[in-house]
Amino acid sequence: MRILRVIYVLAIAVALVLLVVAGVEAFYPAPQYPEYPEYPRYPMPPLDYDSPEYEEWQQEWEEVYAIYEHEAGVHDRNIFFVVLPLGVVFAIGGTFMQRRTSIFGAGLILGGIGTMILATVPYDLDNVLRFAGIAAILAVLIFVGYKVFLSLRKS
Repeated sequence: MRILRVIYVLAIAVALVLLVVAGVEAFYPAPQYPEYPEYPRYPMPPLDYDSPEYEEWQQEWEEVYAIYEHEAGVHDRNIFFVVLPLGVVFAIGGTFMQRRTSIFGAGLILGGIGTMILATVPYDLDNVLRFAGIAAILAVLIFVGYKVFLSLRKS
């Protein structure tokens, strides 16, 4: 029976993280990676890296890619500012729910922490935001641990 409880808590946590991932993809999808522009004279003759056509083609790609990088960075920052606080709410809410129903509370705590970790993972996220997110995760872990394990010791 104990193993079933652990599986149930993990299932709640995983489902919560997947719900957040699906919600982000459904309502605020990431920008699409740009298509590489077709070289004007491809495949014949071979590329001439010193030609004006090649330089123009390369510049076009760099401009398209720079726009994509900017959009991806903005997207990841916006996701961070929505998903991280959502994870905090789940974890803190789970902490207070833990006192009444340990299974649901533990699932929300784990799901909230997983959601917070998800917010700090994107490649294009600014390192200062990543640092702040990890600090928030640590603060929530300390708070949750204090509340949950202190209440276990009092019981």
